[in-house]
Amino acid sequence: MDDKTMDDKTPLPAYSASTAPSSMRLEKSEKSEYSSTDLPPTYEPPKRFTIGESTTLEPLVSIQQIKGHLALLRAFAELKTQIENYDTSKVHKLSDADAKWAWFVGLAVERFDRWCQLLQPDVASQSTQDVMPPIDVLMVWHAYMLNPRWYAEDGLRQASCEILRSLEVHFLGILEDPSLISYPTTARIQLWEARTLGLPFDHIASMHTLNQRSLWCPNCESAITVDLLLDDGKGYLQQGFVTTCSHCGQGDITKAVLAHRKLAADIAVMPINNAQSRLAGSYWPPSSDTSKVDQAKTLVYTNAKPFHTGQPALNEFNAASTELRGYMTKAIMKQHDTMVKLRTQLQVRCSGRIFNRVITAYNDDKVYSIDLVGAVLRQGTFVKKMYDLGWTQPGFFSGYDDELALHHALARYHAFLDLMTTSPVSFFVPTLDIDLVWHTHQLLPAKYEADTALYLKRFIDHDDKVEGLRLSSAFDMTCKAWKGRFNVSYTHCGCAVVGDTIGQRLTRMVGLFGKPEEPPSHLIPANRGDLLAATHPSDHNAVHFQARTESAHKVAVRRYEALAWKKQKEQQKWDKKRAKSLAQHDDERRKPGYIHDTMFLTPVPLFYPIGGLGYGYVGGYAGGCVGGGGGVVGDVSGSCASCGSGGVCGGGGCAGSSAGGSACGGGGGGGCGGGGGGGCGGGGGGGGCGGGGS
Repeated sequence: MDDKTMDDKTPLPAYSASTAPSSMRLEKSEKSEYSSTDLPPTYEPPKRFTIGESTTLEPLVSIQQIKGHLALLRAFAELKTQIENYDTSKVHKLSDADAKWAWFVGLAVERFDRWCQLLQPDVASQSTQDVMPPIDVLMVWHAYMLNPRWYAEDGLRQASCEILRSLEVHFLGILEDPSLISYPTTARIQLWEARTLGLPFDHIASMHTLNQRSLWCPNCESAITVDLLLDDGKGYLQQGFVTTCSHCGQGDITKAVLAHRKLAADIAVMPINNAQSRLAGSYWPPSSDTSKVDQAKTLVYTNAKPFHTGQPALNEFNAASTELRGYMTKAIMKQHDTMVKLRTQLQVRCSGRIFNRVITAYNDDKVYSIDLVGAVLRQGTFVKKMYDLGWTQPGFFSGYDDELALHHALARYHAFLDLMTTSPVSFFVPTLDIDLVWHTHQLLPAKYEADTALYLKRFIDHDDKVEGLRLSSAFDMTCKAWKGRFNVSYTHCGCAVVGDTIGQRLTRMVGLFGKPEEPPSHLIPANRGDLLAATHPSDHNAVHFQARTESAHKVAVRRYEALAWKKQKEQQKWDKKRAKSLAQHDDERRKPGYIHDTMFLTPVPLFYPIGGLGYGYVGGYAGGCVGGGGGVVGDVSGSCASCGSGGVCGGGGCAGSSAGGSACGGGGGGGCGGGGGGGCGGGGGGGGCGGGGS
């Protein structure tokens, strides 16, 4: 693909249009060879579903919305291909494809941030064709919404995010008709440029012009202009970011220092009487832990008052004044002069999962409580899975028989929600088809919130903090719970979990080939390769626990590498046995587009933080799940940064264990991130697990 194959003038796939060229689709003849158990022509997919004790009046997500989502995923996949093949030598010397993509995603987040911060309340009243941002910015917004708890809370706490949420009706319009943004109108381009202070609408043009950003000095609050990428690895999008304020002379301004000021400023908002006055991660959804965070915040605020030694005195201000907040922010930073010290003080009254969640929201100076670069990178492997399955091809589901595959995925998603009502404290792992519908539901944020509250009596998160080894156990539990609830196998892709006993493997094979007594027909896929592969566990997520020191990082690396080697040997041994006993079955599964990698490889730590808080991403992916109990599994004070290499029968492998951090070194964690953890983005880790509420 050349540099201009995919841009904002390239139409998004229109699923209502005629089918794609034969070379790009799985032909009917190919599909039919898998169709010995296809449902009869008279089959009508269900239109109402039971979730717990309730029955829906209609499906929670429409087939057209799923198709529209697939059209967007194809646009994202083609955008990634374009960037990876683009010659960046005139901008930055980035020869590695992963490094190019990580850098580009960093730029996309900068573009999204400027657009979001400059949104005006009247923007929602304009037409979808005119108001929607470019495709790269849509990609960032899409990833943001797929972290529904953070997205919902930020919309309550931050004014700019509240305006962003008013545009959700336009995002719905794209799902209903992706062609609305296929060709940017003149009005759309002009509105974008006017609302972003002249940023080019075209993402390629922006790559050549967007090389700096402004931030506020945490000491004197003067505006500082910093480079996004530098040869010495100290650019804003790089792990080793550091700068100096030319106004007050403060040096060593890092992401950790910016995060320190962001947290201090939020603590300084008093009194605690609304969403804006609460710390990120502590407000939505409401829980009993909120009071603990409020107490911790009040304690830090009160203890910092004596550290304000200037004039005028604090008691001369109104309690909610902006001036008082500014003085108290400096007082808090003066008393607790590092992020580590401030975190320690908060822990006096607040600890555990709620504390971990709050702290993870403070990693830079942006208003968003989630690292959007990491969020986009984590979605990359899921996008690739859908693309490789062929499901994003234009016209792939244009026929009635083909569309039944989406009805099947829709039915399984409703069953997945029903399963969650049976065990509110368990973690359940979605398959690819279920995750597709789940993601689509999350792209309707207000509806998703209302639906989960109505049918599950709690908010269901889709978080990114489940470690790979725990994920494997969660998937096995999901299979058993599904079988017990619906009397049908959960996955039909033929993959086996490493370490199963012979009895467990036989049980799974019986579940694969045997016929349940009376299973729900809408939960059984037709015997077609892509449909069976879609019941494969979703693996676009991983968790990264950050080591505090280099020595701790090295110890963790050795421990995890040894365990990974052991697991890989077990996998190789199992693969040989499986190849002999299931040769014919494997041949069918290995047809183009349906190849699976190893399940749940052991995560390997990739970097330790610099300057108190690490900023980088791990390579590989581990898989996602939904947990009814809510909360955060990840702990920023943990012992290592781990990636879920390989993930659920597929996903990227570990890129290496070195931290890197020099200018866009790519691969192995250095520079722009590549497959590992550093620089301006990294190779994608973490993401997409669910915590079910509080």
